[in-house]
Amino acid sequence: MDTVRFTLVAEMFSALSHPKRLEIISHIGWGERGSGELATLTGLSKANVSQHLNVLKARALVYCEKSGTSCRYRVTSPKVLEVCDLIRQIVLDQLTTDTERRKSLSEVLPFAQGRKEKA
Repeated sequence: MDTVRFTLVAEMFSALSHPKRLEIISHIGWGERGSGELATLTGLSKANVSQHLNVLKARALVYCEKSGTSCRYRVTSPKVLEVCDLIRQIVLDQLTTDTERRKSLSEVLPFAQGRKEKA
């Protein structure tokens, strides 16, 4: 049974392992977005954004709210944003010796609106 549990967790991390998928999650963490908006914000084609969104939807990390022919995407749970922020904090902690890289990463917005930064 542990193998199944670890496999499910690994699949979730796999869905989060692409930088553009993290960027998409970051954008929709600040509010619902359409695929066209996400394409503009990420610099990807609509087809590429759609592929990334399908991976995130398959792991139930994002949800599509349909309205007519359009679809607005949002995260399925604030915990998705919390996990991303926790990993970001771990990366910041690991960069203590490289102050320029740490400063650059610390200036990146957190994944969720209203989240407080930890020093």
